[in-house]
Amino acid sequence: MIKYTTILLLCFSLHNFSQEKTTPINEIQQTIQNYYDGYIERDIDKLNKAFDTENGTMKIPITENDKTVGFKNAYFKDLMPIWGNRAKLSEEILINCALQILHIDVVDAEIASAKISMRVDRVTYVDILSLQKIKNVWKITNKIFVVRK
Repeated sequence: MIKYTTILLLCFSLHNFSQEKTTPINEIQQTIQNYYDGYIERDIDKLNKAFDTENGTMKIPITENDKTVGFKNAYFKDLMPIWGNRAKLSEEILINCALQILHIDVVDAEIASAKISMRVDRVTYVDILSLQKIKNVWKITNKIFVVRK
């Protein structure tokens, strides 16, 4: 009887442990979800969870006459307060928002890239994100994007 009880306890413990264990893909998906939720909810705390606000950057297109003529770097530490303090989106617009994670590629559980499509009302952003595990947390360290209307 003691053997069976021990085996049952061991199986139960392993089952619970395996359910609680997260993978890099799960963690990256959560980081991307924090980015999306923070962006559409205008929630600076969620945005700060998602982005490397120390050294992370985004390439912003420089346009002239509706054509991209170059790019400039913007630091996430400067962008997060802007994104987080924008006017709240209406319920009608929020209904038209959607996130699709198109691809995630992980290297050695330390760095990753992700391609996402993020619809905000009538505009769709396609982002290529670089992610890195910093202090045991996945952060978006770089972002490039195109806008599809």
